[in-house]
Amino acid sequence: MPSELLFASFATSNLEPKNSFGAKWQRLLECLDLKALAADKRVAVKMHLGGGVGFSTIHPYLVRQLVAALQRAGAKEVFVCDGPNAVRKAAERGYTAETIGCQLVPVAGTADKYFYTKAIEPAYLSLSEVELAGEIVDADVLVDFSHIKGHGCCGFGGASKNLSMGAVVGSTRRKLHALEGGLVWDAERCSHCGSCVEHCPNHALSFDEDGVFDVNYHTCKFCQHCILICPAKAITMSGSGYVAFQEGMARTTAEVLKTFAPGNTLFISLIQNVTIFCDCWGMTTPSLVPDVGLLAGQDIVAIEKAALDLVRAEDLIPGSLPPGFTLTGKGHLFEQIHGKDPYVIVEALSRLGCGVPDYVLKTVE
Repeated sequence: MPSELLFASFATSNLEPKNSFGAKWQRLLECLDLKALAADKRVAVKMHLGGGVGFSTIHPYLVRQLVAALQRAGAKEVFVCDGPNAVRKAAERGYTAETIGCQLVPVAGTADKYFYTKAIEPAYLSLSEVELAGEIVDADVLVDFSHIKGHGCCGFGGASKNLSMGAVVGSTRRKLHALEGGLVWDAERCSHCGSCVEHCPNHALSFDEDGVFDVNYHTCKFCQHCILICPAKAITMSGSGYVAFQEGMARTTAEVLKTFAPGNTLFISLIQNVTIFCDCWGMTTPSLVPDVGLLAGQDIVAIEKAALDLVRAEDLIPGSLPPGFTLTGKGHLFEQIHGKDPYVIVEALSRLGCGVPDYVLKTVE
């Protein structure tokens, strides 16, 4: 049976404020049965708060309206959470207790050491257990408020990536990225320009005194920024590739969802400022497509599928691709850009029993 998803479009029939997206967002929240979801419960709103010089994250106004609606529904407590570094820098993107109406909490404590270990049974390749963030697990209700973006490692980031990479600690993120393989350095091609070291967001790369490339895999998160930025193409990735990464993310997401009782999860995906890379890159680039809208529902598989379906290659904005990127003409827009089928995560989540890919959209006017 198809899952019903609420949809609010950015498109407006006229210039009356009541027909704008902000007003539709309020009406969509009224359509959700938030009282049944949140009354007398502790609610964790998981977001990606961004970082670096990026500013295309979910607008604080939208967050405040969500928080206020949950509070009106009788929630015992509402808090927005993300990794400790993102929370420390959240005010740079306008996220404060005053602007969003609730506290901001590091998902696993300020030292990223508060977690619960869960076994992956059966183990998937090298992934035998994951460490789930304690503040997420301790909550009664999870609201997964995700921001749809492209992604160099897995094709795209949405509701599943927001949990599998954001509701865990750093050790689990490294395990998941390690499923892709390792970094391979071609000494003959390398010009020692230093771009990879300079632009590594985790300071994991260096050259020793003999000019030999070195990777600190304790801090490397396999984001592939070095691969893409190297002008000589001297760095490549070995291993099972993005399919294994997506499969690992799906299994981690499933473990996160298992910690919540049926009916205690809500998924909201914003399809606005859809850029080529996700917010974890810490920068903002031109939007690939016009702003689409927002989806909400209780089936993560359906919402991932619907979000992907609504981001279309034929809507690509001319001039939005960075230099060196072209469309291949095959598959989804994100696949044409990154060479990775983003629907792999939908298939994996469905196979794991997290939901169904079939959906119907109920448009909120």
